[in-house]
Amino acid sequence: MSPSLSESLRIGLCPDRLIFARYSRGLRPRLIEKGALPFDAGIAEEPWRAALAALPKLVQAHAQRAADATVVLSNHFVRYALLGANDRLSSREEWLEYASHHFEKTYGVRARDWDIQVSESGAAHPRLASAIDKPLLAATAAAFENGRVRLRSIQTYLTIAFNRAVPSTGQASFWFVAQEPGRLLLGLVRGGLWQSVRARQTSVRWCEDLPRMLEREGALLASAEPCRDVLVSALDPVLPAASGGFRFAAPPSPLAGDERAYAMVCP
Repeated sequence: MSPSLSESLRIGLCPDRLIFARYSRGLRPRLIEKGALPFDAGIAEEPWRAALAALPKLVQAHAQRAADATVVLSNHFVRYALLGANDRLSSREEWLEYASHHFEKTYGVRARDWDIQVSESGAAHPRLASAIDKPLLAATAAAFENGRVRLRSIQTYLTIAFNRAVPSTGQASFWFVAQEPGRLLLGLVRGGLWQSVRARQTSVRWCEDLPRMLEREGALLASAEPCRDVLVSALDPVLPAASGGFRFAAPPSPLAGDERAYAMVCP
C-alpha cells in the first residue's frame, strides 16, 4: 500500500458539536490535533442542520493543506432496522426494495426521501438496514466542494464502533451497546448475526438505566436463553458496573476517561 500524500481529517457530526481529529500523511499517520466545536442543537425535524452549518468553519480552521476527509454520522442522524431472513430475495436491488418498504411502513411517506443501505449477508440470515436523510448526505458532500479537503467517505458511528469492538469479544452471544450523549443503540448478536437493534433516548444517568433497558429488550425478544454479556462502546467517560445479572465490558481502546469523547474519530 502506497503512503497517503495528503493529511487526513476525520469529523464526527453530532447534534450539538463537531468532533475532529487530524492525522499526518504517510504509512504511519500520527495524530496532529483533535478537538470539538460545540454549538446549539438543531431542530427536531432536521437535527443535523446545525452540524452542517458549522462544518465549513471547522474545515477552514483545521485543514491548512490538502487533506482527505472522512465524516462519521452520529446515531442520532441514522435510523436502523433489522430485516428478517428472506430466501425469496436474491439481489441487492430486491433487498433495498424490501428495506424501503419496511421503513415506509414504519415511518410513513417521509421515508421516501431517505438514502437506504442494507448490509451484506446470506439469504437465510437477517440483515441490518440503515436510512439517512438524503439532504444530509447532499449537504455534507457540498461542504467539501471547491476546497482543499476532499470528502472520501461518509460512515455511521454504529458501523465504526461495532467493527472495532467485535474482535475483542470471544462470546458467541452478546448485547452490543453504542452510547452517545442522549442516545443508546442496543443490539443483540448471536453467532455473529444481528438478532435485534433498537435506538433509545437516555439521560446522563444512562449507566443506571441500561440494565433495565436490556431487561425490557430481552423480554420483548422472549428468548429461551437470555443473554447477560454486554459489550459497551461509550463516548462518555464512565461505564456501567455489573448490575441486574448483566456483565458489562468495554472493547480495548487507547482512549480512557474524557478522551473517550473522541472515539468517533480516533482509533
